[in-house]
This record gives sequence, C-alpha cells and structure tokens, in this order.
Amino acid sequence: MNNNAAFERKILFMIRTQNLSKRFTLYDRPLDRLWDWLTPVRAQRGRPFWALRELTLEVEGGASVGLVGVNGAGKSTLLKILTGTTRQTEGEYAIEGRVSSLLELGTGFHPEFTGRQNIHFGGKMAGLDDRELAAKFGEIVDFAELGEFIDQPVRTYSSGMLLRLGFALASSVDPDVLIIDEALSVGDLHFQQKCLRRIQQFHDRGVTVLFVSHDPSLIQKFCTEAILLDQGRIIDRGAPAHVIDYYTSLLAEKYRDGGRQAQTVRPGAEGGPLAETESGDGDEHPEEWFAPPLKPQGHRTGNFKALITSVYLSARAAHGNTNIFTTGSPAVLHVRWVALERVEQVTVGIMIRDRLGQEIFGTNTNYLEKPIGPIEPGHSVEVRFTMPMNLGDGLYSVTTGLHEGATHTEVCYDWVDQALTFQVLPDPTERFTGLCRLQTDLDIQQEPTPGAELSFAREMRERLAAS
Repeated sequence: MNNNAAFERKILFMIRTQNLSKRFTLYDRPLDRLWDWLTPVRAQRGRPFWALRELTLEVEGGASVGLVGVNGAGKSTLLKILTGTTRQTEGEYAIEGRVSSLLELGTGFHPEFTGRQNIHFGGKMAGLDDRELAAKFGEIVDFAELGEFIDQPVRTYSSGMLLRLGFALASSVDPDVLIIDEALSVGDLHFQQKCLRRIQQFHDRGVTVLFVSHDPSLIQKFCTEAILLDQGRIIDRGAPAHVIDYYTSLLAEKYRDGGRQAQTVRPGAEGGPLAETESGDGDEHPEEWFAPPLKPQGHRTGNFKALITSVYLSARAAHGNTNIFTTGSPAVLHVRWVALERVEQVTVGIMIRDRLGQEIFGTNTNYLEKPIGPIEPGHSVEVRFTMPMNLGDGLYSVTTGLHEGATHTEVCYDWVDQALTFQVLPDPTERFTGLCRLQTDLDIQQEPTPGAELSFAREMRERLAAS
C-alpha cells in the first residue's frame, strides 16, 4: 500500500487513486529487448504502451463496483496495482483495511503442494494468524468442495477446481475490500451461484467489492455502480444499466463490421448526425408525420445510413396512458425508420429489459424470417411487433436496432438503448409472481399411493431426517 500526504486525513473511501498510470514497453522482436538491456536509453528500440493513464478514482466503503471495458482497456492492470502484484509507473493509491483478492487462477499456489498445504501457506500470506487459520480451515475445505482432491497436488487440478480453492481461500479472510478479476465465469453453475451468494453476503456486511466481469447481467445484478474503462482511462461511471448501455455502444464502434464508420451518441448530446433528423422534418411538416418522434434515454450507435425515427406502443391503456397497461394486454410495438442511403438488407430487432437492465425478451425480423430490403434513400419502413404483454408488474424499457444479419454484432445502422419505457400493472383477477405471465391450466387428481411410491417416500424421509 502506498502512503502519501494527500491520504493522511481520515478517508471516507476504501479505495482511492490519484493520477495512476502504468507504462509497459513493447518489442517487435525478442532481440530488441536484449538490445535495450545492453544499450543507452537514447538508442532503445522498445515503444511505450500506457495500460493506464492518469486514472483518478474513489470507491466508497460498502460499494460493489463492477469494472467493464474491451480487452486491453486496463481493468486487470488496475486490479494488479491495487493488490500490489505490480507497481504503477506514476501516481498514488491507497486502500483502507484488509484486502483479499482473486486475480488469475492458481496465482500464489505451489503446483507440487496439495490443496491442504496451499491453504496453510495461502492463509498465512493473506494475513491469517494460526488461530484464525485453524478456525477457518474446515470452512475453507467445505466451501471448495474438492473432496479427496484436497490432498492431491494442485498441478492435478482443473481450472474449475483451482477457482474453488482460490475463491474459498480469498473469501475466508473477512476482508474489508474484496478484489476479483474475471474469475466467476469459470466453474459449474452450482459453484458460480455459491460464489455470488458469498459476494452478496459480503455486500450485506458492508465489504467493499471491486471486480471485473464481461457478464453484463452480473454487473447489473450485484453492483451498486459500474465503471467503464477504455484505453486506460475512465470514460463513464454511474448506474450499472447506464454504463452497460455505453459499453455496448463502444463494442459496436470497435468490433462490428464497418466499425470504422460507427459512432456513439450519448444521452442528451447536442449536434451530430441525429440533430437534423430529430428536430428537422418532423417540425417543418407536423401534419405529415403521425408517429411520435423518437426521444431515447440511452446511448445510440451506428453508421446512421438508416435511422430509427419512432418507437411507440399501441395497447389497451390503463388510466388513459398508452405506456401503462395491465399484464396480458395485447399490444403492438411500432418501430419506424428511414433509409438515408441505400441499404441492401436490414434486420429490425427489439429487446425488452426490466428496470435492472436484465434482458427479458428479444426478437428480430431475421429470426422471424421476414427479410427487408433493399430500401432506397428517402423511403421509410414501419415494422409492427404484435404480442400479448405477458410480463410481471414493473417498469420496462425497449431497445431497438437496425443492422444486417441475425445479430447486431454485424453491420449496425442504428442501435438505440432505452428507446421507450413502459409500465405493466398487475391483473387483479389473476395473481402470480415473477417476470412473466405463463398460461397455466390446472388438473388435480387424488388417488391411493402405489406401494413402491409410498416406500420410496418413507425411505426418503428417513434419509432427510438423518442428514
């Protein structure tokens, strides 16, 4: 941990960084590295690469913060600096309290030692004294669920077994700060759920959690906020759903076909290619445009050769508001768009998300085998998705997209997050819980139990009572 006069006052934040930077040197050939070792600085052949650039960050105690970003954004480098496994080039950082971390699988484990031996050594390195280690040893072994493999050399472990051992050890030290780097995506579903429950318990106890994940649903479910890194800098921070929207837009710019032409417009941004469309023709000729103009609340990305101009619902409204209706109501979701250049083939898609940003339902014209195109410049197309809104009560948003092919990972014309929000009210005549309303028919029968089934039930009760 680095100490600095700027951090000597009482810190209300568990993690603070100030102008944190990390530089690596890249070489085209191994011989160039040897050359740099043997020659003066002025003659060196390596070129600098900044994994982090002047990163200033504060994380409050008790927060669960998710770090997202494309590969090479600097996420893992930041965590390695905070855990002391690598040194920063410039800047300062400070962490309050006991820190526990799980970075790369198997880090710190000796391959020739058994799992039991590595727990002893790893526990000591994590700061546990003999008394604490003895008290927690059984809990660590039970959580890892390695069975007889606990006494086998770690080199014989699979990646999932290494994760179990590493997470069980890292989460056993009652940390004030827990740092995890993309480890929860490894292992079977049962163990992933155990890890997530443990993280939730930490959060409930006020432990500060900082972790990297490429799983948007995980970030949105467990984080109080999210941070988006790009090229070693923080470019967005806030509510997880908001940051994930921007992250999705960033991916569109970097990796989709035609990505060199793609651009991202953040909510509330003025000017740019959308300004004329959103405030132009519709204002000049209101009598010719019967659909409500699009007013998105999320990020927008694409090459904008075609633009979504309106997204709205037609449904049996509640309280006179067309965006409020009762669960199960038949509805039509209208997506209207205009071609500004000739487009050969267009897929129109929708995605409904709940208030936490979790994907509830999505479809598109490609999935439904309804091809569209080619469309000439100046022509508009309206696609109507008719469906019963069999959703649980709550707030929902609609994301819409225009792209080529089956998914938006291909050429993207226009992608609009939170193009529309609506509310579903419960049906007082049909009670249920959950995210969706499934049509249910009941058939109830009562009859004497067959002997074999009765014996099975009695044996099962005895085993359950004895467990």
